[in-house]
Amino acid sequence: MDSLACLNKSSLELLRKNNLLIPLIIRELQDQELSKISVSKELKMKALKEFLNKLNLPNQESFETWKKTNNLTDKDIENLALNEVKTKQYCKNNFYNKAESRFFERKTELDIVVYSLLRIKDPGRAREFYLRIEEKEAEFSDLASRFSEGIEKKTCGIVGPSPVGAAHPILQQHLQNKPIGEVQPPIKIEDSYLIVRVESFDPAQLDNFMREKMALELFNNWLQTQAKEISQKLLNKLTTKNHAL
Repeated sequence: MDSLACLNKSSLELLRKNNLLIPLIIRELQDQELSKISVSKELKMKALKEFLNKLNLPNQESFETWKKTNNLTDKDIENLALNEVKTKQYCKNNFYNKAESRFFERKTELDIVVYSLLRIKDPGRAREFYLRIEEKEAEFSDLASRFSEGIEKKTCGIVGPSPVGAAHPILQQHLQNKPIGEVQPPIKIEDSYLIVRVESFDPAQLDNFMREKMALELFNNWLQTQAKEISQKLLNKLTTKNHAL
């Protein structure tokens, strides 16, 4: 990339040492790709207006102060304002055709679930609490708020709504295959026993929002892959030059 040609050995080493080289390449690569997207005058004005409104600056004077404080030019502000618009359009142009397959690859992680959770380290107590809930001798929420040994204690055992993919891999399988409203026997995950009851389950749908989300994921993955390759080439050149010396 031409914009990285100014980096000498010391700069590259410093960026690499501080784990900043790949983020820098991603930013430059993203700017390079988004520069290929043209935006109509009307859409540009709308995006700029929305961006400035989000800053919540009451007048031109406060805006100029903010701009100076952040060392931004008018062009910088335009780029910031148009970033989301251009990113959506770039993703639509380049990754929409792959969004459906990406969705089906990730669908089980994207389903939204709400579940009750009671986490106990002692297997005997876990079994006891499970039987009490199953026999309706105690409320799940009451036992969770009193005895659960995780953060769910603060929410009376309720977890979610959240993507199934946010849960532990073993728990994910449990959440996807169990009847709603039916308490399940304790399962061992790491050093705890989990009693779980699925409260609601909403399968992910491939609507416009999800297509945009999948296309953006693909774009970000592409940026990561390209950045790693470019980074390796830059560092390899350094090694080659050092050997040549």
